[in-house]
Parts: sequence; C-alpha cells; structure tokens
Amino acid sequence: MGTIATQLKDMKDYARKHKVPIIQQEAEDILIDLIKQQRPQSILEIGSAIGYSALVMAAHLPQSGRITTIELSQERAELARRFIIQAGFEDRIILLCGDASELIPQLTDCFDMVFIDAAKGQYPDYLAKVMDKLTKGACIVADNVFFRGLVMDNAGDTPRRFRTIVKRLRSYLASVSTDPRFSTTLYKTEDGLAVSYFLEETNL
Repeated sequence: MGTIATQLKDMKDYARKHKVPIIQQEAEDILIDLIKQQRPQSILEIGSAIGYSALVMAAHLPQSGRITTIELSQERAELARRFIIQAGFEDRIILLCGDASELIPQLTDCFDMVFIDAAKGQYPDYLAKVMDKLTKGACIVADNVFFRGLVMDNAGDTPRRFRTIVKRLRSYLASVSTDPRFSTTLYKTEDGLAVSYFLEETNL
C-alpha cells in the first residue's frame, strides 16, 4: 500500500494542477468503506478520467477482484493506462476507451459494483444499460448527484445551460429511490453520492 499511496497522492496533485475532476475525499472514503464491506469480485467504473478512482478501488479489492473502467477521452485514457501500469495493476484493471453508452451493452460480464462518475446527463442511460449486468445485491455508487447543489434546489432558478443535466440527475435519483428493486441511501458529501443496492437476481 505504501507505493500505491504515494502514487495516488501524486495523481491527486496532477489532477489539481491540470484541473482534472476526480473523486473528492469524502466520497472516496465512503467508496473505500463500501469495497471493504462488500468485497466485490467485479467492478464496472463509468468514467475513468486519469485512473485515480480505479486505482483507489483496486488497492482495496480482494486479490481476485477485477475492475473494468471506461473513459471517453482518448488522451485521459492513455494517461490512465500509464498510471495503472506504473502502479502494477494492469492485470486487475481493464481500461476501455470509448462511449460508455455504446460499450456497456457489449460487455458480457456481470458486476458486483458499479461506480458512475461520467457525463452527469447520461446517468439514467447508464443505469438502464447496466441493469442486466448486475449480480444480486450489487452496489451502484453514483457520484456528484447533487450537481453543485442544483438538483436538490427546488427554487427553480437553474441556469439554462444546466437544466438538462439537473433534470436527468433528478430522474436518476427518482429511479433508484422509487424502484422497489433498489434500496438507496443519499450521502451529503461535497456534491452528493447515491449508493443503491440491487435487490434482485436479474432485470425484470
């Protein structure tokens, strides 16, 4: 853990310097606790960025655990791949570059955990596309679901450029909060974290 801890610190410094959005500390702590509790064997991450959260998760997975992570930006995917190799986790993290909405349906594995931290306006679509790939009891963690506080603000004065994102995040939260197949807890982290447990074996 010493070497990986040092690399994660360096990656956090890189992200800060280059303004790359990565998971914030409070959400990271919750994610680590969930992995320690759940001990997932297979994780799907939607939104790799530079590979920071994938390495955080990998560092706390059981030795047999594997992560599939998807990144849209080729530049960030290449950087993430370098960081993953540098950390010695290339045999445990599969990195795919492309549009998650197109790649997810092509995946043949089932997942014990899904971490969503990509385009906020696509969260409902991502949820729909992972439903038939969830194991019973799978945990879906969605980051930044409060989106600058606008999602929980009922004043109705959302800036025009954010209205679609806010509408779709509200739709995502409504889905995981009202669908009886899910049990969901919202955490008031820096920008909101939704943790949903899938209670069924397969999609109905």
